[in-house]
Amino acid sequence: MEITEKIALITGAGAGLGRELAIGFARAGAHVLIADLDAGAARDVAALVRAEGTRAWSVQVDLRDDDQVEALVATATSLGGPQILVNNAGGWGTGDHQFPLSPVAEWNAVLDLNLRAPMLLTQLCLEPMQRAGGGVVVNIASSGGVGHAAYGSPEYGAAKACLIRLTACLADLPATHGVRAACVVPDWIGLDRAHERVAAMSAAERAAIAPLIPPQDVVDAVLDLVRDDTRSGSVVELWGGEPTRLVPPTQRPAP
Repeated sequence: MEITEKIALITGAGAGLGRELAIGFARAGAHVLIADLDAGAARDVAALVRAEGTRAWSVQVDLRDDDQVEALVATATSLGGPQILVNNAGGWGTGDHQFPLSPVAEWNAVLDLNLRAPMLLTQLCLEPMQRAGGGVVVNIASSGGVGHAAYGSPEYGAAKACLIRLTACLADLPATHGVRAACVVPDWIGLDRAHERVAAMSAAERAAIAPLIPPQDVVDAVLDLVRDDTRSGSVVELWGGEPTRLVPPTQRPAP
């Protein structure tokens, strides 16, 4: 898909990787709808996008609320989009404990934000994308959803693993809706908070971890997936110090 003049809806775009994605899409010529729980942060990023010479809009939204998600998509549709959806918003939650110690409401909110919201947004965006002649959905997962090792937030890891699997399950969307789905799975990204945590580690701890992923590498991977019309259902894994891994969907008959 040609990105120039397309409208990209990016969730969690008020800070961190979402902010980098918003600016990256603007530099590629897209107009950006910045969705974030923090209204002020969303407005600030919208200003950064406009400084790149493209249009931008900001929307405050709690993605765990279905009515607000529906209103977000309605806003994107009223603007003539979205042709691109980037399901970037996510997080461990705010509780002191993770599953199985966290209360049901806390771990359920993590599942809602990291899995249910991307599913609902994808579902709601299919019709407007189809009307616009096609679209692309890119899910941002995490290395926490890959492999069999213990993980500090089981609910987050499980949600991200499901998001990866969901993407592969949607490989046939081009045939049914004219929409492609893809997923980017980064290891630890070199954003401000990660650099602060690494700086607080001992020399031995720093030596034991892989290099942080440059944020621009993640942005480039997302832009490449949007542009490449052949990669529906594909997953791109980014691991520190290693070549990018492209995992295409496996073709097999449905049970």
